[in-house]
Amino acid sequence: MRKLLLYFTLLLSSFMVSQQAQDSQSDSSIERINSTLDSLESKITDEFYQNNFLSVLKYSDEALKLARKINDQTLVFRLLRYRGSAFTKIKDTVRAKRTFEKSYENAIKLNDSIAIANTLNDLGNLYHEYGQDDKSIDYYKHSIRIHDKLKNQRQLYILHYNLAEIYLDDENIAKADFHIQKLLPYFNTIKKPLLKAAYYFTKGKLLLLQQRPDEAIEMFKKNIEVSKASNLTDGILEGYGFYIKALEAKQDYEQLYHIRKELDNYKDEKYEIEKAAAIQEVTARMNVDQYKQELKAKNLENELNRQKANRSSTILYVVIGATLILAGFFIVLLISSKKRKELVQNLKAKNIQYLEAKQKAEELSQVKTNFLSAISHELRTPLYGIIGISSILQEDVELKKHSEDINALKFSADYLLSLVNDLLFLNKLETFKKKKLDCKPFEIRELVTNITNSFEFMRTKNNNVFDVVIGEKVPRFLKGDFVKLSQILMNLIGNACKFTEEGTIKIHIDQTRSGEKSVGLQFSIADNGQGISKDKQKIIFDEFTQDSKATNFHGTGLGLAIVKKLLDLHNSPITLKSKKNVGTAFSFTIDYDIAHEDEFNTVKKKHTVNKHIEGSHILVVDDNRINRLVTRKILERNNYVCSVAENGQEAVDIVKKEVFDLILMDVNMPIMNGYEATSLIREFNATVPIIALTAIDPTELGEDINAKGISDVIIKPYDTLAFLDVIRRNFVSTIQI
Repeated sequence: MRKLLLYFTLLLSSFMVSQQAQDSQSDSSIERINSTLDSLESKITDEFYQNNFLSVLKYSDEALKLARKINDQTLVFRLLRYRGSAFTKIKDTVRAKRTFEKSYENAIKLNDSIAIANTLNDLGNLYHEYGQDDKSIDYYKHSIRIHDKLKNQRQLYILHYNLAEIYLDDENIAKADFHIQKLLPYFNTIKKPLLKAAYYFTKGKLLLLQQRPDEAIEMFKKNIEVSKASNLTDGILEGYGFYIKALEAKQDYEQLYHIRKELDNYKDEKYEIEKAAAIQEVTARMNVDQYKQELKAKNLENELNRQKANRSSTILYVVIGATLILAGFFIVLLISSKKRKELVQNLKAKNIQYLEAKQKAEELSQVKTNFLSAISHELRTPLYGIIGISSILQEDVELKKHSEDINALKFSADYLLSLVNDLLFLNKLETFKKKKLDCKPFEIRELVTNITNSFEFMRTKNNNVFDVVIGEKVPRFLKGDFVKLSQILMNLIGNACKFTEEGTIKIHIDQTRSGEKSVGLQFSIADNGQGISKDKQKIIFDEFTQDSKATNFHGTGLGLAIVKKLLDLHNSPITLKSKKNVGTAFSFTIDYDIAHEDEFNTVKKKHTVNKHIEGSHILVVDDNRINRLVTRKILERNNYVCSVAENGQEAVDIVKKEVFDLILMDVNMPIMNGYEATSLIREFNATVPIIALTAIDPTELGEDINAKGISDVIIKPYDTLAFLDVIRRNFVSTIQI
């Protein structure tokens, strides 16, 4: 919106200054000149607001000569302002600055307060175009002091608006608010839609910075409404742009989708306008240079013609030769200008296409991220109930005869959860590329044993045998990102289990390089299953790629894509050898630092709590009845006393009346969410551990966890042992053992 006001003052202030112009001369020749000047000034005004800046410069140059001839300094001032603004419009800031400085000197000579104030405003606009806002602010404030004395409300409105925009861009809320308040006295009396739209837009930006998105949205709606009524395309686009930011702050993604669609329609319209404006701007700049060259050529030709009348024929030949040289230069200049113009137009068009494609890709990426996040939460919540209840049923001796069915149920739920996690993890890998690996000590043999044990059900189902061989030279303790190594091995072993029946799956780890502080380990996972055809081997690491002929096997086709991306983080290529109906072998090499047993024990001690506090009172806060039931059953089976609450408000009321040793708090709940409830509880109880029990992806919880007073987080669905370990760890943090 600020761009709509930068030159709004030109016509207004020129009118004011023109009211002060006095012409006392009555000579008939001066009257004819004045008549010509009136006609020229009218043309200049029309051409300026039709963006014909070459015509503005041409007519103003002619008018300046006449105005100076009759010594009309007031008109000289106005004409200089038009020329300065025309140069600014075509991005010739050097000539614009020089012209405005002449205009300011002229205003000082006139001792005209309005002229001085308006030229200060011009210089403020120009320095803002330079990006030198400190100077711009000084000029605006100087202009305000003058207009304040003159009680010129409309000019004050525009100047305070310009300052408010600068301070909003710098996120200086206090100063921006001060200047927006200055707009109010004049706002109720103005009729110009542009000025009304500008106020709503600026007020909305301020409210958004003050983290008041609902109020900001109302302002942006009014801005869009006024802008649409007056066909102010810039106002519509910028209003929608900040409307979207306010919806993002509210996390109102449904409304955000609709508003983005509306914005895209106006962007297409704006693109056509800006394309035409860009072409016009480049053309104008070229034409200005061409006009100056023509003017120089014309002046030189006139001078030569005058000399021709007074000099000998020898000088005439020199003039003719010079004219020919000048003509040749002019032709070269025209050709160069034409080529440059074409190049500029092509570059602008390609740049616009690139920016549009980049923006579209970013928007699609964000939509995909939001969609996967929402789907994750909606799937994880019921999966928590299924996995939790099936885990409880597995431990019930009375249901032993149904153990096979219960195991199958839990396996299916775990498998579905792994698919959801694969989708989300793949979506987050772009973020991981910018982060370092999380290196911690671990025991390689224990890690491999735990991984193979997790596939016991699938191994038994397909009647396979694991052949695990870890070379004797492989150190017992290593330091590296064992979580990502686990994901790599689990995906490769899971793939082998899925496509192998009544076969052998070999997991071999050998040392390939040995150093004083680090080693290189080669991992090999091989099977004698159905193998992979040669054409499929070329695309096997692509996302969502599966063997379409393998109708007995299901999945998302993400496992090997995830493996490839994780190994890229380790700067390690993966090798594939496979033959149809013979088998498949994957191998890769990763370098690890050598760790010592004391390092491993220190880390292990941090995550292991032997102290079990039986009878501790735990409050479970969750709006889902099944989730409350599952969590309560798990806690009671481990000798904890359990109470429940359906929402954050109920939890706050219960904690005020009863004493709890720990609180498990869901995040998304009706009436009052987990963050709000935690904040209220912390006002009167700062010590009780509060653990967030949520299905939200951990990367989306952000800084709210620590800022709101939450002690720890457990992501649903979870492993029961890990769940109990987090609870015990938080007991230890508040109890001296």
